[in-house]
Amino acid sequence: MRCYFHLVNDQELLADSYGIEVTDLAMAHAEALRAIQELLQEDPALEHDLIGWSLVVADGAGKSLLSLPLGGSVQSDLASRLTSCLN
Repeated sequence: MRCYFHLVNDQELLADSYGIEVTDLAMAHAEALRAIQELLQEDPALEHDLIGWSLVVADGAGKSLLSLPLGGSVQSDLASRLTSCLN
């Protein structure tokens, strides 16, 4: 299935128009966590800027499949969530 990874807050939607193919929701969840982790590794200061934002995974019809809050203490929890998601 094709999933799209949108950045969303109360006032704005930054839509992913490309998406990626995943085998199931667990893989989409793992890819979302990996993307967040890579983003924060490139620029740890972004964690503060992302408070109030979420990464929303949606299907091709636009239906929200899951939402991951960003900012705050996200980075400290990412490794454990990614590990548990992949197992």
